[in-house]
Amino acid sequence: MEIIAAALMSSLTLIVIASRGQGKDTSILWASLLISVSMVLNVNPVYLLTDAWMGGRNRADLGANLLLLTGVYFLARAIHRAAQPASSGMKSSYDLWAKTGLLGAVTSSIILFFVIDAPVTSTSFMRDYGGQWAAGLYSAGQYIYIGAVMATAGLTCWRFRKAWSTGIYTAAFALVGLGCLSAVLFVVDVLLLDALHVLGMVEALSALSGIYAVMNSATFVFLCTGMALPPASRKVAAIFETARTSSVLAGLKPVWGQAVAGNAGLTLDLDVVPKRPDRRRSELHRMIVEIQDSLARDAEASDRIGTAGLAKLAAASEHLERLSWRPR
Repeated sequence: MEIIAAALMSSLTLIVIASRGQGKDTSILWASLLISVSMVLNVNPVYLLTDAWMGGRNRADLGANLLLLTGVYFLARAIHRAAQPASSGMKSSYDLWAKTGLLGAVTSSIILFFVIDAPVTSTSFMRDYGGQWAAGLYSAGQYIYIGAVMATAGLTCWRFRKAWSTGIYTAAFALVGLGCLSAVLFVVDVLLLDALHVLGMVEALSALSGIYAVMNSATFVFLCTGMALPPASRKVAAIFETARTSSVLAGLKPVWGQAVAGNAGLTLDLDVVPKRPDRRRSELHRMIVEIQDSLARDAEASDRIGTAGLAKLAAASEHLERLSWRPR
């Protein structure tokens, strides 16, 4: 299960990297990167190798958990920023208390980790050492923080749900909301496991530990898939848009050649079109404008391009108008 979860998270990270635009918020990128590395460290062979390199005293567990805490901070921040529309006119107080909580959780984790007696590398750290009160507090402090920030993020999604009730955002925020709920339930499960272990009620652990791995993986897959869905869908839409625009350009170029024939004052100098992601859109706009100028200047231009050419011009103009309503 750990391998599958790590592979999914790594795939989602690649999607986020590929679909992230310049100047966009990097919270989801940092979240996916940090959580992916944390999950990879939980894969047994990787954990054993890493911990041996770090001295063989389960320091890799501490490293993975600190990465997870920081990743969850960025993930919750990304959810807050995405779910709360700018038009709400409200400045979220998330950053202030979440940063303070993160600092407290990281500090307490480091202190408590070195109180735990865990001299032998273990791929089941809490199962082997969770009976110690320091280990119980070590785990509980981390998951209380995770539960608090994800519960708050879920409430933010619920509060502003009507603002994202169309298009891909409906599915995206449904997944995010499901992930937040799963995170809270997962945290409750972990806290119960910690308490039962410290109290020595080991026989009662089996019922709760059975759902631990599934909920752990499901939580972050739901959350990161929901956050990655909008940028990924925009990237795919942009690819198809560029391909369609290129096709329209190819079909319109002969019409442009017929329209401007004999008009020395008109030339399709594409060097003046800026080299940017929407270059093909700019080229199409310039071509349409020059055909229209030629039709206005030259009475014979309409005869040269004929009915078929006018139909292609109308279709290209309609295509460009549709593009103008889409985000760049």
